[in-house]
Amino acid sequence: MPTICYKCFSTSIQEHITSRSNRNGNAGRPFLKCQSCTKFLGFTDERGNCPDNPPCDCGEPSKTQLVGLGLGKRVPRGVFFVCRRAECNYYAELVNEEGDQVRATEVVEELLAGLRIF
Repeated sequence: MPTICYKCFSTSIQEHITSRSNRNGNAGRPFLKCQSCTKFLGFTDERGNCPDNPPCDCGEPSKTQLVGLGLGKRVPRGVFFVCRRAECNYYAELVNEEGDQVRATEVVEELLAGLRIF
């Protein structure tokens, strides 16, 4: 069954690969993008998939990801969850006991990416 864009409901979805020069830790990762509205829908690899993640709006376990760097600065990155199948617009931040978004340092991020957790 084809993936339907959760923004414009088009079925014109195409898989792409992030460039090798991607500096957000996503170099070479496959992802889906809607050709009609150009919305990034999500990564299609197994990185960040865990059966213990909270369920998304589709009822499936979500995918763990990190907020992009933004503004070219190396800053701590926030951990969040999205639909692992790129079929809904689910988004939830991982928060600590104080209600603040959990952040990963660059070293931890590289370690977790190497383990294919994020």
